[in-house]
Amino acid sequence: MRNIARLSDNDRRELFRNTADKMGLNDAIVEKDFWVCFTLDYLFHRSPWKESITFKGGTSLSKAFHLISRFSEDIDLILDWRVLGYGKDEPWEKRSNTKQDAFNKEANVRAEVFLSETFCPAVKAGLSQEIGCEANVYIDEKDKQTVIFAYPHLFTNTATLQVIRLEIGALAAWTPAKTALIEPYAAKYYPKIFEQKETSILTVAPERTFWEKATILHHEANRPEHLEMPQRYSRHYYDLYRMAATPVKEAAFSRLDLLKKVVDFKMKFYPRAWAKYPEAVPGTLKLLPPEYRFAALETDYNSMQDMLYGDIPTFETVIAAVQELEKEINTL
Repeated sequence: MRNIARLSDNDRRELFRNTADKMGLNDAIVEKDFWVCFTLDYLFHRSPWKESITFKGGTSLSKAFHLISRFSEDIDLILDWRVLGYGKDEPWEKRSNTKQDAFNKEANVRAEVFLSETFCPAVKAGLSQEIGCEANVYIDEKDKQTVIFAYPHLFTNTATLQVIRLEIGALAAWTPAKTALIEPYAAKYYPKIFEQKETSILTVAPERTFWEKATILHHEANRPEHLEMPQRYSRHYYDLYRMAATPVKEAAFSRLDLLKKVVDFKMKFYPRAWAKYPEAVPGTLKLLPPEYRFAALETDYNSMQDMLYGDIPTFETVIAAVQELEKEINTL
């Protein structure tokens, strides 16, 4: 992939444009997909923390496991908390609610300092060497645990930002995980141009991500009426809809221990009383929000159509499938 990053602007432009034409996607999305894969390849194979990170989230579902047909523009990474000076099991030690809250806050501060003072400068230097010019890498001022790589883009599109957000958290579970191969869209259509067309990435297993998504939906189903649902959250409903149509559903159903681990993790490190996490178990788990949320959720879903490709389901289809999935889970 490094040889593509160093191509002339005209050659890269032609590569991404031709790939986009073949896929029926916007040029800017194909370009960003390349830089997402390129960045992952650097982080997991040549960065100082290649042994201390795990890939997770929606982008892993599309790029590593091909479970969803959604372009995911951010990279979610789990940072081994031992990098921050904690023992392997230290975060799990039993504490009072007050002490656990203090621990969680301290861990987040440690992560922010590490990302700002150590990780970001090293990644900036590393990516600069990779692309042959100074890389624009910086901390997001609105979210100190997000590192932004403003890649050298040739195309623009309002549906996606021309930056890659590396959302890095230490308070996250990195097991079970498996190695998966990812490749840019462009490498699939023009493999001979790439000296290296794919890269192996340690990725959270999809059956855990299934339960992560399910508990996000349970959280949203219990959101108080006066609090708005975050933007682009319709993606979680789409993702679960797609995953439910694959063997991952049965794999997740056979691993209810993972659901318990996900719930226990969120209750310890991301507690929120109104989320009703203790009810996120078969029999009482909720996936659908109240109907008064549907209009805003549908608007949100319609706004992300440019990020979907292939056979795109209607909002009604997604909701009906999620409703059926909720029934299935609650009879396990």
